[in-house]
Amino acid sequence: MSDKLTSEGLESFLDETCDSIRGDRAVAEFKEYVIAILFLKRLNDRFNLEREVRRNKLTAKGLSQSQIEEDLERREVYRLFVPKIARWDKVKQQKEGLNSYLTKVFLETEEKNRGCLGALNDIDFNKTTEKGDNFITNSDLVELIKAFDPLVLTDDHLDF
Repeated sequence: MSDKLTSEGLESFLDETCDSIRGDRAVAEFKEYVIAILFLKRLNDRFNLEREVRRNKLTAKGLSQSQIEEDLERREVYRLFVPKIARWDKVKQQKEGLNSYLTKVFLETEEKNRGCLGALNDIDFNKTTEKGDNFITNSDLVELIKAFDPLVLTDDHLDF
């Protein structure tokens, strides 16, 4: 997306994404998963930008590549830290077991950031229907992640 994303554009995107994936499930119940993936993508985009700025500063200081990589993994140098398991490139590579994987992603993100998730911490990616099927399937989650992948959710790409 080359233009800035407006609040109306984001709302439309979320509605379309929800509608295309949720099937006959209730919007209110399904929306929590969409919001969780939105949060994860936004967190990653902001983290990656902050990480790149930091990398450039460390490179300018003349640090070695190994020193730079070590420094970039220090939690305390970021406002919000994305653990390796939760990094978007890693998340989007997952094609199986996403329900359990995303549960781990949000748990570890919460642990690294002491309370940043709030209500998102209560989302149950392993929730099942009365029949015992996952409420949100692995393929639904793969599609959600694919839908969010092209969005750039850094402040400079948002028009709200």
